[in-house]
Amino acid sequence: MSVLSRIESMKSELSLSEKKLFTFMEENPEKVPSMTASQLAEATGISAPTVVRFAKKTGFASLTDLKIQLSAETGLRQNPHERLGYADVELNEPFQAITSKLSHNAQVTLTETANLLDESLMVDATDLLAVCERIFVCGIGASSLIAQDIQQKWTRLGKIVIFENDYNLLLPQLVKYEKKSVLWVISNSGHTPEMVHLAEFATGKKIPIISLTRFGNNPLTKLADVPLQVSRAKEANRRSAATNSIIAHLLAVDVLFYVFLSKNERLARNIYESRQAIADFREKYV
Repeated sequence: MSVLSRIESMKSELSLSEKKLFTFMEENPEKVPSMTASQLAEATGISAPTVVRFAKKTGFASLTDLKIQLSAETGLRQNPHERLGYADVELNEPFQAITSKLSHNAQVTLTETANLLDESLMVDATDLLAVCERIFVCGIGASSLIAQDIQQKWTRLGKIVIFENDYNLLLPQLVKYEKKSVLWVISNSGHTPEMVHLAEFATGKKIPIISLTRFGNNPLTKLADVPLQVSRAKEANRRSAATNSIIAHLLAVDVLFYVFLSKNERLARNIYESRQAIADFREKYV
């Protein structure tokens, strides 16, 4: 995920001082990499410690890390007219323009998410999923589509996966099967009240939690044992439903699935066997 895109996606969480710094970065991306914290503070009228905190708050290891990545990003941008960010679809646009913009947005989302995925967290999630007896997966609205994809994938591996988007039905099952279970909660914002409460309940029961949210600080990320995060994808102003955020979450699930397969060869055989069973059925009856 590019430096400016990452910070732009978190703009609503920035303080007034941090927004001043971000505005300066947007207007002077070529200058920032060579400036010190004190110089950035003087240029924006904020304190040097605020500059340093800003870098860490937006997900960088340090101010130096932020400047290195920004330098690489501006260096790659040779064509000033090149479309790097998300493009919104306007009314009465021709078919080709809509297709081009949506395709471009999907590519941006995939690239940014791929850059955000953390290998160590993926391995941690794999370890939890490998030893658990039951996977409770939950999500509401568009997130329920991601939950169903998870259920479909891990069920084929022979895992017991319980998908339930009804809070009142899921909670009693967590109480009954709290041992050797994992709760996997999906919420793009990370603020969905039902998901947050389920995570709080699971924490009290010492049930391990995997969360899947967009990048940034949110309640679910703080509660999770393994907080997986994807790009904070922008959606078209005239969207009818989540599009880019779904693409981001599906990529994260796919990556985790194949990491899991690579480390659990015995379970991977279940996929090949189920595939052969379906092929045999089609050959005989279709």
